[in-house]
Amino acid sequence: MTDHLSWYDEIREAERVHWDGETRSWYITRFDDVWELLVDDRLGARSAQAHIERMTPAQRELCAPVMDSVSKWPVFTDVPRHTTLHRLILPCFAPAETQRVTGVARSSLKSAEPADWCSDDIVEAVIQPACVAALAAFLGISPADVTRVTEWSARLIAFAGQTAYDHEVVTEATVALREFGDFVMRTCAAGNSVLSSSMRRSLREGVLDRSEVVAVYGQLVTGFLQPTISSLAMAIEVLADDTAVKAAFEDAPDTFIAESIRLASPFHFAPRRTLRDMSFAGRLIPAGQRVVLLLVAANRDPRRFPDPLRFRMDRGTPPHVAFARGRYACLGAGLTRHLMRAVLTALVEQPAGLVPPAAVEWHVGRGMRMPLRLTRSKA
Repeated sequence: MTDHLSWYDEIREAERVHWDGETRSWYITRFDDVWELLVDDRLGARSAQAHIERMTPAQRELCAPVMDSVSKWPVFTDVPRHTTLHRLILPCFAPAETQRVTGVARSSLKSAEPADWCSDDIVEAVIQPACVAALAAFLGISPADVTRVTEWSARLIAFAGQTAYDHEVVTEATVALREFGDFVMRTCAAGNSVLSSSMRRSLREGVLDRSEVVAVYGQLVTGFLQPTISSLAMAIEVLADDTAVKAAFEDAPDTFIAESIRLASPFHFAPRRTLRDMSFAGRLIPAGQRVVLLLVAANRDPRRFPDPLRFRMDRGTPPHVAFARGRYACLGAGLTRHLMRAVLTALVEQPAGLVPPAAVEWHVGRGMRMPLRLTRSKA
């Protein structure tokens, strides 16, 4: 199965809850159901992983360090530990820090040359460098180090996304975790951002240990760069191909950004597990089962969003679930929206005709949407 989005749409229209034997998961796809279950206390954050049960003892031993690290990412942590992590991380997204990080992105955009704006791939030439600069400022690292950080993160994500034991993936993730952990400790010691200073203080006071700090950085790297770039790529594809949309963005930027994020839905699902036997839509889901809340299918639900695959400014800003909600809502959602506004404002301020029409070539996997490249098209 390669067309994941079509399959997600099919099961949404067929039934409210779908059992998939291959992934041993219950899929919830309709908007109203996903909206409610995102805050349902019958579901825990860390999902069950059936493939672990099929591992040999030796394989489980090899996986243990990375499994332990990923399980400590805030998004996979249950209360009360999640409450502690949330309290420590939330100030890192305060308005002053958001403005500082967004200002770094604006400086990068201002330094872009006209040739960059009309390059064959505006995402690679302009958008990604601005987002990389913002991420570096937020983490308290050099922009030159972002490539290594994102490579380490990608290997950890590949491990977390396994549905069967893969020795190469496990080996690469183990090395990445060790190198990433050492890098994070050096970054916290330097204290060059609100985040790194907060983590250094938490280590010193014994509120968090090394593995928990590394887990915080791992999640923030994963949740910051790629989703922002994906949402921007979606917005740019719409903006660059329709001159009428430029005025629509200038009149209602929040609506434009919300609709771009809804259509992009960079992360496709929120994995959960049942904490106790749970009755839902006439089905009994036993305790300990994996439940997948399909954010992307919910954001394409025609019951909530008529004509869901079209970009429509007349929707206003109805809630979507691209950033989830409740205690596990994306803490960086506000920062993402600020960065998108800065980038898109810079785009529409370019001289007429400088940015030609464009189309994004996407990689759409089981769990994520990522732009591969931007190609030019005729007006």
